[in-house]
Parts: sequence; structure tokens; C-alpha cells
Amino acid sequence: MFEPLGHDGVVTEAIDGLFDPNRNETPPALDLDDLRALLQAQANIVVSVGTGGERIENVDSRWQRDTRTLNANFRRLGLRAPFPWNGLWDWHGFYSTNLPRYHERRSHVRELTQAALQQLDQIEARGGIHDPAADDDTPTWENLNGRISSLVEEYSTARDRDGWQDVGRRSREILIDFGKLIADPALVPGGQEPPKRGDAKAWFDLFLAKYAEGRDKAELRGTMRAVWDLAQKVTHGDIDDVDAFGAAQATVLVVRTAQRLLRGDE
Repeated sequence: MFEPLGHDGVVTEAIDGLFDPNRNETPPALDLDDLRALLQAQANIVVSVGTGGERIENVDSRWQRDTRTLNANFRRLGLRAPFPWNGLWDWHGFYSTNLPRYHERRSHVRELTQAALQQLDQIEARGGIHDPAADDDTPTWENLNGRISSLVEEYSTARDRDGWQDVGRRSREILIDFGKLIADPALVPGGQEPPKRGDAKAWFDLFLAKYAEGRDKAELRGTMRAVWDLAQKVTHGDIDDVDAFGAAQATVLVVRTAQRLLRGDE
């Protein structure tokens, strides 16, 4: 077995973690609570190795792997990565030069961790898009479910007008796909020409006329039509975060309410 030698001929310890076979795997997406827990766990390891606790060679591979997951999720949310080191030996080099005392190392890591937590708190304060049927695996709705998941992620990273308009466009595209999905000749009243398949709004109106008919559903019909108009509006015009949030959440509302109407009819 090959044993690396130092300049003086003494066997040296291997550098682990640089050739991790799992490095190219896509990290899992975490919710905010899990992300906070992972952040705290990583911070604890950083403090431990910097204050005479864990040995770097025993924990570095795991720390690097979990930090890739941590950083990927922060980037997904449009946030800065919490820690600036690729591995714990980088941290060792930093504190050896800049932070000679244990309490200085603890304070430095605490500041980095608190700054990261504040970023997550700001994301949470903005509000996220809620999908009440995120796990719905009805086969005929599978592709639309994937589009909604992408919409949720798109909004979470939008920071300016271009990003918010992208949310509006994605909302509009989902509603158009939804209109194609519900297009059914059975919705067309007798003697009436069916709309073109691409006329999603017309199919949407026919859908409401059939599945949300009657005086007791008047408010529901009005709400769902207004939601459609809002999503269309956000695609263009002078909009902000509130408009984008409203369009995205409203799009989810329309699609999931339509699913309930279909299931109720069945």
C-alpha cells in the first residue's frame, strides 16, 4: 500500500476529502428549519476543532460534505454561504494566523453563524409560497406539479424587477398549461363552438361554469377569475415583490382549488 512521505522521510497523514466520490451528487433541498439545524451543527464542529476538541482529520470529510449541502441551499435561496472555508484545514490556517485565542475563534464563528441566521430570518419574514398539495402524485397532474415546484423556487430567489417578472411569466405559463390540461369537449355547451386548445382562459371559464356552477359558488368563481388576471398582470408592468408573491401564491390556489373541484365532482 502506498504511504506518502514527508520531506524528512517520515510517513505523513493522508489528506482526506479532496477526492470524495459523492462530490458531484446534487445536494438535497432543505426547508428553513432543517437548514438552521445544519448551520448550527456545522458551526459547532468549526468551534470544536478550533478550540482543542475534535481532530480535523476525524471530521473534515463529513464537514465538507455537509457544507456542500449547506452552501447549495443558501445559493438556492439567493443568500451568501455562511462559512468562507472549503475545509477545516482552511479554517485551521485562518485561525492560526488571525485568531490566536480560543474566545476569539468562538466569537468569530458566532458572528458568521448569526449573520447566516439573519439571512434565513429575512427569507422567512418575506413569506414563502405555500403549496398545500406539494406531494400530490396524481399521474395526469405530474408535470404541472413539477412546474409549481419550480415556481416556488423561482420566487424564493427573486430579488429585483426582472426576477419578479420571471415569477409572473412562470405563473402565466403554469396557468396556460393548466388550461390545456382541463380542455375537454365535454365542458362545451351544446351548440357552442369549442375554444381553440391554446385559449387557456376560455377553457378556464368553461371549467368554472361546469364545476363551480350555481349562486353558492359565485364568490369562488369571481376569486379564481381575479387570480388568473393577477397572474397575467405580473408578467408585464411595473411590479414589486408583493405582486410577484401574490401571483405565485394565487396560481397555486387556482390549480389546487381546481383539483378539489374535480375530485368533488368525481
